[in-house]
Amino acid sequence: MKSVFDTRRGNLRKLMEQWGGPTSLSVKLGHSNGSYLAQLAGPHPSRDVSEKVAREIERKLGLSPMWLDQQHKTAPGQPDTNLLIEVVALVQDLLQGSNVKLSKEKFTEVVNLVYERAAETNTNQQAYARRLINLLK
Repeated sequence: MKSVFDTRRGNLRKLMEQWGGPTSLSVKLGHSNGSYLAQLAGPHPSRDVSEKVAREIERKLGLSPMWLDQQHKTAPGQPDTNLLIEVVALVQDLLQGSNVKLSKEKFTEVVNLVYERAAETNTNQQAYARRLINLLK
């Protein structure tokens, strides 16, 4: 079983990849170079990502509290392709069943709202999607 430190390290590595490496992310976090992040999540880490450091990273990057402590398939801002496919199919099916016609822009917005909620909660969003579509009737 993974420890919270392993989970934080894995998520920090995803963030480093998203931001173009430890140096780029370090600058965003207010550090002068990437050596500190390399100590936390480089190929041979020498320090754990502590509670204090994890909360500071989340705050500075605008992530939700405890984001680093939870398993994520992708870094924030990078879509989970499989989940996105599921959400598009769900919204299409619900639209067909309700005879609601949406513009491309409104369809995209509904998909975005359902996807964001599904990604945050890791749950099926059929009821939420149905409510959104009912609002558009």
